Amino acid sequence: MFRTRITQIIHDTRGNVVGLVSIGLVSLIGGAGLGVDTVQWYLWKQQLQQSVEAGALSGAYALSHGGAVTTSATREVNRNANLDLTIAAINSPPRSGALVGNRQAVEVIATASRALPFSSLFITAPTVRARAVATIIGVGDFCVLALAPSGVGVEIGGTANVDLNCGVAANSVASNSILLRGSSLLTANPVSSAGGISGASNLAPGTTQLPYGNPQTDPFASRNLAMPSTPAGCTRTNFSVGSNQTRSITPGRYCNGMTLQGTVNMAPGVYIVDQGSFSLGSQARVTGTGVTIVLTGTSTSNIGTVSVNGGASLDISPPTEFDNAYWQDILIYQDPRGTSSIGRINGGGTLDLEGIIYMPGGNLIYAGTAGSRAECLFLVAYRLTLTGTSNFTNNCPSGYDDSKPRVSRIRIVE
Repeated sequence: MFRTRITQIIHDTRGNVVGLVSIGLVSLIGGAGLGVDTVQWYLWKQQLQQSVEAGALSGAYALSHGGAVTTSATREVNRNANLDLTIAAINSPPRSGALVGNRQAVEVIATASRALPFSSLFITAPTVRARAVATIIGVGDFCVLALAPSGVGVEIGGTANVDLNCGVAANSVASNSILLRGSSLLTANPVSSAGGISGASNLAPGTTQLPYGNPQTDPFASRNLAMPSTPAGCTRTNFSVGSNQTRSITPGRYCNGMTLQGTVNMAPGVYIVDQGSFSLGSQARVTGTGVTIVLTGTSTSNIGTVSVNGGASLDISPPTEFDNAYWQDILIYQDPRGTSSIGRINGGGTLDLEGIIYMPGGNLIYAGTAGSRAECLFLVAYRLTLTGTSNFTNNCPSGYDDSKPRVSRIRIVE
């Protein structure tokens, strides 16, 4: 009897459905739980990747401006983190990947690990890892740079036709950091700005526009130029050359400016304009090689400036490294304290300039004409206005110091 009952139970199939359903429910619930946890891991991976990319970009930006790479990268990783993470490494140069040893790159690696409700019943919480590398990439040369951090940096006005054969950059974060007005036309490549480009329709076709990028490093700041201390006294005071005169002049300290209206040959050397202006009248004919003009003063309110009137002929070039290594390639340098000054170089005659016009604290208005020529000219000022017809061919001789400052961008590359 007992054996018969056992045999009946063994062969009874009425409970199979319950067993199968039980097994299926376990699989279904387990699959759903694992799916939810997998989605969460993927979300964390994306959040972690966003954090390390922000850190790498910030670190590379700090690197490009001489800042603290680790501090900047750490701050941005943590600021963008939406989960608990661990920064495993911040390396500059990177220690892995395609840019190992590249001193222009920053590598950031971070990890995160957290147990989830379902998967933690079966496995140890996995570690999610993310890595990013950002680097400074040169995207072109520039020969015009406005250093002002706000407001209009570079302005192209009126009917100006400016052909630079190089790039333009402005460090202002304003929406009109580079402003093109009227029927002006700017032929330059690339055009880069930390802010916006207003009047972009006035750019030549095919121009590479790089708005809202990183500010460019002052290419000449590292030279740490200082005002000459000798001669300490005035070589000349209120010096002038009349329109009917022909003079040869020598370097020195010209107090209260230089007013040149006649024919002047400048001997090689450094001409210090201490207050006043390096001023050329409309009839002036000025030539010189190996010349550097330094504009300075006794206070921020009387820093010397430059004024070239329309019709003047100016054909000067700076010293080479052999002539004067300290002032090599510097044509005009204005004391950085000259924040309220406005320099004006107006065409109308013949402008044949070569070298660097460097006014880090001052503003410069450059008005070219059809007769203007610039074989190798760089304009770096606080603010710049270009008008008239300017043509920079910029065929700089081989080895020219700082002849091709680079427009740089910071990008994630790995």
